[in-house]
Amino acid sequence: MGDYFQIIADVEATEAEAPALGASVVGWLAGEGIIEAEPTDCVLSADPGYPPGPRYIAAVTGPSQWLPRLRTNGLAVITTRSVFHPMQGEVGPVVCPRCGQMVELEDPATGQATHQWELFSEALNAWMTGDTCAVACPRCRQVAGFNDWHWTGHWPFAVGFLGFEFWNWPPLRESFITQVTSRLGHRVVVTQGKL
Repeated sequence: MGDYFQIIADVEATEAEAPALGASVVGWLAGEGIIEAEPTDCVLSADPGYPPGPRYIAAVTGPSQWLPRLRTNGLAVITTRSVFHPMQGEVGPVVCPRCGQMVELEDPATGQATHQWELFSEALNAWMTGDTCAVACPRCRQVAGFNDWHWTGHWPFAVGFLGFEFWNWPPLRESFITQVTSRLGHRVVVTQGKL
């Protein structure tokens, strides 16, 4: 079994603007009835989250009879320096935004991380210690921001200060993701995963 999550990560919000942007989206979602306005213990994080509202169906591809009954079923709003990642699943490959080279981060035969993954892992460690997050391409040697690399798998990674983490919701509608993106006014990365 396990708990599933989907994250809409704003990869352009600054640390200073993340709390206000997060509150703005929460206000909109609560006003639309997609989430409840009062946070509860409904997510797997230290802070409370927002349970699904009576109109949560407007955000997902189909209704769920079980979502309202689950203990973990809410929206967590993350407004701190974070790495948004799938927890489980394949890693990469990624494509260099400068030269178009595909970089394998996981050996397809063994599922083990390749030595190229170390470049990305080091960048993530630098990000979490307060530094910038960039990776030099192993082919062209040009440096690109972590969020500029194109993840070709279903499990992209992203870094940022603002994320909306939906726990155990059915797949989010593309039109809903577009609405959230429009409200934020920034580029987003959508990832998913399982605990």
